Amino acid sequence: MEQETQQCDIKERSAERLATASFVLGIISLFSILCCCPFVFSAIGIVLALLSKGAEKALRPKAKTGLILSIVGMVVSFVLIVFTLAFPYVMYKTNPEFRKNFKSSMEQALDEQEDFYRQMYGDETYEQIRDMLINGEGPFSEGGNL
Repeated sequence: MEQETQQCDIKERSAERLATASFVLGIISLFSILCCCPFVFSAIGIVLALLSKGAEKALRPKAKTGLILSIVGMVVSFVLIVFTLAFPYVMYKTNPEFRKNFKSSMEQALDEQEDFYRQMYGDETYEQIRDMLINGEGPFSEGGNL
């Protein structure tokens, strides 16, 4: 009888620890959205929250909070990544001023680092990149497919 009580206490404590870890990782996933990859923290937080349930029918309050925070961190991170990747592409395709500024910035970068690019990629590749930027050929051109 005493052994069963000790086993229940051990299971209870380990479930509580998993719930606490899930809660902490959920908070970390929210704070890490802008500085590092929160997907790792979110995924581990979700798994730990679900593991803390054990054979019980419902999640503990801390585990439920950790699960919610981890899911929110994952969703917000995904939305930010999609927005970060899609916004420049949409701006380039739809805004002529943005396209003009982008091309001039790229030309300026090529001009400033011409020796480096020629040495790193070779004269032929440098000229192809330069032609693509100046003449508007390639995937970022008006008719190009990216």
